[in-house]
Order: sequence, then structure tokens, then C-alpha cells
Amino acid sequence: MKIAWLNGNPNPNFGGTEIHTVEMVKELLRRDVDLFLVCAKDSFVDKHLREVRKYYISFPNSLAVINTIRLARVLKKEKVDVIIANNGREYPNALYAGKYAGAKVVFFRHMERMKQWMVRKFVFPYVDMFFAVSERVKSNLISEGVRRERIKVIYNLVDEERFTYAKKGEKPINLLFVGKLDEGKGVFDFVKAFLELTKEREDLHAYVVGDGSARTELERFIQLNNLSEKLFLVGYTAEVEKYYKLAHICVIPSKYTEAFSRVAVEALACGCALVVSHIGGIKEAVQEGVNGYVFKAGDIQDLVYKIKATLEKWQSFSFQSLRIYREKFSRSKITEEFLKALEELTTH
Repeated sequence: MKIAWLNGNPNPNFGGTEIHTVEMVKELLRRDVDLFLVCAKDSFVDKHLREVRKYYISFPNSLAVINTIRLARVLKKEKVDVIIANNGREYPNALYAGKYAGAKVVFFRHMERMKQWMVRKFVFPYVDMFFAVSERVKSNLISEGVRRERIKVIYNLVDEERFTYAKKGEKPINLLFVGKLDEGKGVFDFVKAFLELTKEREDLHAYVVGDGSARTELERFIQLNNLSEKLFLVGYTAEVEKYYKLAHICVIPSKYTEAFSRVAVEALACGCALVVSHIGGIKEAVQEGVNGYVFKAGDIQDLVYKIKATLEKWQSFSFQSLRIYREKFSRSKITEEFLKALEELTTH
């Protein structure tokens, strides 16, 4: 089985689909899968996947006609069995090129909804298989008209060389937020809940990892509430795994849509208990009362209550998070399910 993996986003900035491509392709290469990459030159994907054979074709939009023709010729020449598209912007290009070349067309779906009705109507019905990154995304694809049997849930891979279990210290108890610093990610709910918790307990610290437009306001909040020795704004760091290993509880308080947060899987791999909002697919990483709790998004009092409950059981929750990771989200399990699905698709 020969795979063409497409991620032709020319934007030098990177997001979840680019990280996903890098981790999946690295794992498939380790398993000697016959694969080549189609990407934009000097993109994040290009720079982080040096060891794979590549074709440089970029897709700045869904109607990149000339580059779609170039892609179709590459697929035909390479006699690929499967083309995998990872970015919604590339879906039409991948479909038309793949069908021309006689390949199976597979889409990874990272977002909850496809806003472009023309893609839903004229592209989705002809796709051979969708890999949804959560049960939530699968449900949404079904509601958008995709047949259930064409959808397989494949969660995000994490780098297991970086994100590994570390035994937690007894004191202080560390809470962690990882993500963009804005209202939608719930960072203000996190710090307000932390402030309430510090009124009852002196053994708590909190770390906020990430950057964004709310940083200045968060700095002001810390100063006004005398939290500078307890609440730490880390900013962006390429070594976020250090903070997962330090943290006892990872809080994901998203207020707006989340297909499935990579943060949740990284936290599980490092043995963090979880407290997450009920939004989107995040709660699929939580077994209620086993490795954490789900709270109502935007409800700070419910968040405080769920963190309190988690503080009482963080030791057992930590071990359970690691167990859940190994059973449901491990790199080997996800990759094996992915390859099995492709094998079944190409042999029927």
C-alpha cells in the first residue's frame, strides 16, 4: 500500500493539522510504510520532516486548479493506493486529484463543522473514508450527511519521547492551563477559579502556558490579587512537557467549540488528572470520577467544585489517566487502528 500524505498549507505558522501530520508521518516511517509527502516548501511540515520523500506543491485555497493538476499527475505517476488530506482547505483538490489517479481518498477531520456547504454537498459524498479525531466530530459528520460506515475515529498522536509519565511531588499541588490566552479558551475562568481555591488552601500553585491577546490583562489580574508567588504566566514554550510532568491537575476550561484538544492527550500521557469543560470532544479523555471530572463551561463555581473534588483524589486519578492513555490513546494503538482501517479500505 502506497500512501500520499497531503499537507500543502504554505502559511509559515503552524497549527494542529501540521503537528498531526508530523507525528503521523514519523510513526508511519518507523513502521516502513510506503509513503511520500506533498507539502509547501519551507513550511512547518517541510522543516520538521526531513527524512521523507517529498513533492513541493502548495494549496493556499480550495480552488488551486493548476496545483491540483500537478498533484493529480504526481499521484498517477506514483501509482498511489491512498491519498490522505489533513486540512479542510485542501479537500476539493485532494478529491479531484485522487479520483483522477484512481486512488482511495481519505480525509482527516479535525474541526467540528465544515462551514462550506459546497464542500459538504459536492465533496463529502465522494470521499472513501473519514478519520474523525473524536466521537464528537464523527457525530457531526453524520449530521452533515456522511454515512456512518465511512467514518473511523482516530485520535491525535502525541510524541511519547517527550510526553511521558513523571511521579508528582506532594507539595505544592500544581494546576495547569495550556493554550491560547483568550476568552474562548477559558483562561480567565481558570485564574478566577484558582483565586477562589487559594482562599481555602495554601498549598496550590498554577501555571499558565501559552500566549495571546489576554496576557496583559492576566498580568494585571495577578498583581491586583497578589498572586505573583502562586500563579505563573509561562508564555509560549517549546518544552511544554516540563509543565505537564510538574502538574497534578490539568484544567481545560474551553468555552467555545473544541473538536478534541491535543492538550488532553498530552496531559493523560504525563499522568495528569483532568478537569475539562463539557464542550465538544474534550470530555472523551475523562472517565468521570476515575481520572477527573467534567464541568459546565463558563460556570466558575462548578469549575471550583470539580477541582476541589479532584484535589482529594489526585494520586489515584494520576495513575488512572496513564492507564486510560495506554488503553485508548497510545501511539501504537492509534497507529495500528489507522493502518488496519486503510488496509480494509484498499482490499475491498
